Amino acid sequence: VEGQLEFKSILFVPKRAPFDMFESSKKKGSNIKLYVRRVFIMDDCTELMPEYLSFVKGIVDSEDLPLNISRETLQQNRILRVIKKNLVKKSLAMFKDLAEDEE
Repeated sequence: VEGQLEFKSILFVPKRAPFDMFESSKKKGSNIKLYVRRVFIMDDCTELMPEYLSFVKGIVDSEDLPLNISRETLQQNRILRVIKKNLVKKSLAMFKDLAEDEE
């Protein structure tokens, strides 16, 4: 995605739903890995996907986040909120395209 913010992402939706999809445990995190300029930052970045899309797996690589970012800073970061909004939008569009392909 380009514009005022630039990031690349690969999202994957499993063919079968996970067996613990509706289990609401706090330890169940996001399956999104966060990279900044191809440097690994965080494994389960829960700030990037809402809980209802926790079954989506993927990788996000951002050019705009600083390399020395901490977890506390990530929670307050405006760039991360924009990335989250775009990821949710792309995920829902991907679901719509998949549903249309099956029809």
